[in-house]
Amino acid sequence: MHATHAGSGDEPHYLAIAHSLAFDFDLDVSNNYGPNEPLIAGGGLRPEAHAVPGTAGTLRPVHDIGLPLLAAPYVRVVAPLVSWAAPRLSPSVTRRLHLTPSTLYRNLISVAMIAVACLLAAVLFDVLTTLGETPRAAFWTTIVVVLSPPLLIFSILFFTELPSALLTLLVFRRVVAREAGSLPSWAFAGAAAGFMMLVHVRNVAIMAALAVLALHRVARAGDRRSIVRFGSALAFPVAVRLFLNHHLWGTWLTSPHARAGEWPGLLALFRTSATRLAGMLVDQEYGILLYAPVFVLAAVGLVHLFRTRRPLAWQISSVTAAYVLSLALPITNVHGWTGGWSPAARFLVPVVPLIALAIPAGVRVVPRVVVVAILTLQVATDVYFWQHPKNLWNDGDGVAAVCTRGGAPFCRFLPSLVGPE
Repeated sequence: MHATHAGSGDEPHYLAIAHSLAFDFDLDVSNNYGPNEPLIAGGGLRPEAHAVPGTAGTLRPVHDIGLPLLAAPYVRVVAPLVSWAAPRLSPSVTRRLHLTPSTLYRNLISVAMIAVACLLAAVLFDVLTTLGETPRAAFWTTIVVVLSPPLLIFSILFFTELPSALLTLLVFRRVVAREAGSLPSWAFAGAAAGFMMLVHVRNVAIMAALAVLALHRVARAGDRRSIVRFGSALAFPVAVRLFLNHHLWGTWLTSPHARAGEWPGLLALFRTSATRLAGMLVDQEYGILLYAPVFVLAAVGLVHLFRTRRPLAWQISSVTAAYVLSLALPITNVHGWTGGWSPAARFLVPVVPLIALAIPAGVRVVPRVVVVAILTLQVATDVYFWQHPKNLWNDGDGVAAVCTRGGAPFCRFLPSLVGPE
């Protein structure tokens, strides 16, 4: 009943990179696919377009290495442990639990991601209270956001989006929510911001927006040492990514996966961007509002914050808008807006915690009966997807999985913006 599609899509390829780093100490993944890696996808994983020959013809991963780099120490311990323990488990237990060595290993990878999700929840609660929300409001906001799509399902998946969300919130807390702090705290924030580009190059818009906010705050305070620490710490992981990219592909910025799109013409640019923006919000397969209607309260709350706490509203909006605009423009994002074979709203996960900061303000200004209705709908949605998590994955065919696989009849009334771009 609670089975998921965890371990499919990009996930096992990130895990192959982690294995290469953990056991071979390199990024030659030619021996990290198929029977060589029986714990990854049951030993049947093929590189496909996820790993291609780079410089000197060596098979290289096209995905960024930040997440595998963080996970390498963990998989270095857990993979041999599973290989040792799996044959010693009782056959009746493995049969009853439908456990294979591969699924056992995948479950332990999920445990690590759950730990990241718990840390994200703790930081979100802290930021909300630091910004002046009551502990009660901060607690329930955190609970609702973390236990709803998209964060709940991504808390078990080996994707870059959840760590990106945590890094975004950590840097935002230092740059915006906290009073002037120590130089090490600014250095940590800078390193976290720069590391976001190693986790996924798509995060560059978030990194740039947070850097601008940091520069603005420190400039107003006249604290040049903090901005030097922040900037220096940010520059190091960025430089690592640039030089690593050159080592792997012979270019500083682009790769077979990370590349700029062509200019489509002004009208096509506007049409594609508008379609992507609308799709990220209300598309029946991938739109965040249909899976997490609680963010309607965030939208209203953000408008209210522009009236009552304008600097905070601008800070939340600027980071979110910079990132979402980079997704919407076909020039900066050639991969589309759906996230492919993955749960709904995948690409929005890195900024979901920021958007959630406006939910308490929305609760305060929206009529109580409407708040109750939205939260009731959200809880019902959460309960359904808790029971049927596979229906969060869509096929990109224009009809949501809750209808094609779940049998719900209402999808013909919902918008679909998936199509050729």
